[in-house]
Amino acid sequence: MPATVTVRWIEAGALRSGDIDALGSTGAAAPVWVDVLDPDEPSLLAIAQRFPMHPLAIEDCLHFPQRPKIDVYPDSTFVIWLIPVLVDSDGVQTHELDMFLGEEHLITVHREPLPAIDAVADEAAAFLARGVEWTVHAVLDRAVDALFPAMEQIADALEDLEDAMLARAEQEHLSRLYQVKRALVQLHKIVVPERDVVRGLARAEAFVEPEAYMYFQDIGDHLARAIDSVETYRDVASGAMDIYLSAQSNRMNEIMKQLTVIATIFMPLTLISSIYGMNFRHMPELEWRYGYFLVLGVMVAIAAWMVWFFRRRRWW
Repeated sequence: MPATVTVRWIEAGALRSGDIDALGSTGAAAPVWVDVLDPDEPSLLAIAQRFPMHPLAIEDCLHFPQRPKIDVYPDSTFVIWLIPVLVDSDGVQTHELDMFLGEEHLITVHREPLPAIDAVADEAAAFLARGVEWTVHAVLDRAVDALFPAMEQIADALEDLEDAMLARAEQEHLSRLYQVKRALVQLHKIVVPERDVVRGLARAEAFVEPEAYMYFQDIGDHLARAIDSVETYRDVASGAMDIYLSAQSNRMNEIMKQLTVIATIFMPLTLISSIYGMNFRHMPELEWRYGYFLVLGVMVAIAAWMVWFFRRRRWW
């Protein structure tokens, strides 16, 4: 399937859009946003004939997935951004967004439709009118904001797990807890490098105007808050793991205590039965008519007394 290329630019104060053939008609000074969905090499090379795109960056765009990073070239800045998506059965999946930021052009490359791109495209006229760096800010801002619902999902899952484990820890809780911990580790690997990417973008004075600097810093603050949340939830997950292990240990202790009590009750009964099971001829009780019933009564009395004693001491 060929790549889908959408070109948006400002001309005479109005937003224009077209396909890859429209690149030849855009004004030199017009802010241009080229969005490439499901890229292939011919489409990227065609765009590279009009806008500066380093061959190494093009190679990264054609090989998914990559890690978050920023590469600064003389005529553009290349950014790889990962958008995490929380999947219940498989931890965290990522959607990659690659961006080329120049003085008057922005090129976004991605394999899947992204809500952040779609949301900014609906208001592209307002953002492009201010400059391509503001368009980048809008995309990243919406991508970062999408982190927090996922964080709330994880927080709710951890809270439910803690409550369930405190009531009665089960094996399935351990599996769910490992899924949450794996998702947190994956989020941490994504969010921490992205904070450095935003810092690098904010310092790209050749492509980011001073007024936009503080807005990129605001995205960095949001990422710092997300990192703090991830680390907090990792501590909570470790605490939940301790709860599970403690609950399992307590349950084992209860079982061992009950078995010990039962074994202790049967110890004197076993002693009595073993004494009267010896093969001696001269045991007066064996000849007594009521000896059998007396021994049974003594055994029942001993067992009842021991049960009462253990209950009173709250050992059982």
